[in-house]
Amino acid sequence: MNFIKSLIYKLLNKQISNIYNKRFDIYNNTPKGVFWNSKLSQDLRLNIILDKILNNSKSDIFSIADIGCGYGRLYEIIKERNLDKKVQYYGFDINQNSINFCKNNKDFENIKFAISTFPFNQTDYIVMSGTYNLTPTNNIMLWENYMINNLKSNWKLVKKAMIFNCLIKEKKSINKALYYTELSWIKNVCENNFGKIQIFKNHLLKEDITILIEKST
Repeated sequence: MNFIKSLIYKLLNKQISNIYNKRFDIYNNTPKGVFWNSKLSQDLRLNIILDKILNNSKSDIFSIADIGCGYGRLYEIIKERNLDKKVQYYGFDINQNSINFCKNNKDFENIKFAISTFPFNQTDYIVMSGTYNLTPTNNIMLWENYMINNLKSNWKLVKKAMIFNCLIKEKKSINKALYYTELSWIKNVCENNFGKIQIFKNHLLKEDITILIEKST
């Protein structure tokens, strides 16, 4: 990646971080604090991702890197489903307020959280829920290039599968700071850069898809 692109992506990270930090200051560790409409929609997306991992994994114990972890809701769900002995969880975000909250949360004792857009080590599963929905720019090409760059960075560090969700419409657009992709576009990008993908839809999330990309062995 050249210097100018690197500088632009760092600027985007800073803009995103500022937006989320301000939001977290107002709504704290709630779905609204990380721009979800409701706990129901947030949890549904996270449970879909977790179910796909459980269906995919053939191991008794596996690791998950949660990119854009917010206030750690995925780990809360892991504990609620009594999977914390099975899952080695790591949380990453560019929102300093969220990471500070997670590090100081007594319920997250011994769980590692850090500022980053990718894990520091090889991880079985890398997940991103809503990570690329909110955008600080109206430039679709710029945001897509940023997203692809981050996906590539994470792909280098995944062992088994990368799973993420995104908003979708017939024609890609940015509306009220939310990025919507096209099914054909995201499918082509993933297959050209990573490999064969699986796409999942849920009737309760009409403008949402979940994508799973397995790492070939």
